[in-house]
Amino acid sequence: MDKEKSVLVTGGAGYIGSHIVLACLDAGYKVVVFDRDEKACNHLTKCLRRYKGLKVFNTDVINKVYLEGVLTNESIGAVIHSDTLPDDYNSSFDPLNHYSEITERGIFLLNTMRKFGVSKFIFTSNSSVYGQQKADKMSVSETDPCKPLGSFGESTLMFETILKKHADANPSFSYASLRVFNASGNDIGIRVSDVNWRKRNSLIPKILASVIDGGKEFPVNGTDLNTADGSPVRDFVHVTDVANAHVTCLENDIKGVYNLSSGRETSVWEVVREVVKLTNSDIEVAHQYKIKTDPTVLVGNSDKFTKVSGWEPSYNLGEILRTAYKSYKKVKKP
Repeated sequence: MDKEKSVLVTGGAGYIGSHIVLACLDAGYKVVVFDRDEKACNHLTKCLRRYKGLKVFNTDVINKVYLEGVLTNESIGAVIHSDTLPDDYNSSFDPLNHYSEITERGIFLLNTMRKFGVSKFIFTSNSSVYGQQKADKMSVSETDPCKPLGSFGESTLMFETILKKHADANPSFSYASLRVFNASGNDIGIRVSDVNWRKRNSLIPKILASVIDGGKEFPVNGTDLNTADGSPVRDFVHVTDVANAHVTCLENDIKGVYNLSSGRETSVWEVVREVVKLTNSDIEVAHQYKIKTDPTVLVGNSDKFTKVSGWEPSYNLGEILRTAYKSYKKVKKP
């Protein structure tokens, strides 16, 4: 393998990870995937069987034998670390699990990379590091304070700190940390898809599950909040845009911490209305209390990344919902 065009993607069979893998393959990279989910690995292998530059391993990133074997034999030039728990960021019931999953496993990966001289790292971070957005702020940027509301955000922010300290102490090491806001949608050609979408805790999979599978109420967590229509406000960015941003970092040697967001304010009620219009379906809504660790408003500003890379989100909410709906309908119910 050409080391400059070979990349290891951890969590590469997951939702965001599989789209990153696809974007890397489209850009001419040879890709090695690590993922703990055997079902997702088999699904990814089936979806991308026509690509010759892909190797998929159903293993954990902390499996020393596999990781050292790949770094020895596959001429890896960069690592994209997407093996976290993005759909569980609101959970604070098992904080030790979050710290172990993100910081402990991340440190093991960094130490092994250093041992084998792999110095380029891209971390798929997320917007949970910010916590509650101030009422007078239209959107959060990378210079705003980070005050996570739960252990997932805290451990993610901790790993970002570890990356900075590691880079400061090791000049040969470079990294980009991409804080992703509500990645949604699907590859427009459905070349990859999320085989586990029904298990996701995020908004769009949950509302579309209530339509596709029927018989499920869609919970709206907060209906009398201090927002225009009383429901939480979010920033949805298409997963293909997110994946392309990772490749942009690879190809342009971009370093630093960046938001990946659409910059558009979208309330939960707006998503409900758009889904009703798209699917021509009625949705049973359950009004529930706001989750304590769930921000009322969280919208990102990605101008910093646009300035250094030229990247801009190219899909709107309607396209996000259409591609998600088309993809989800093709995944058979287990």
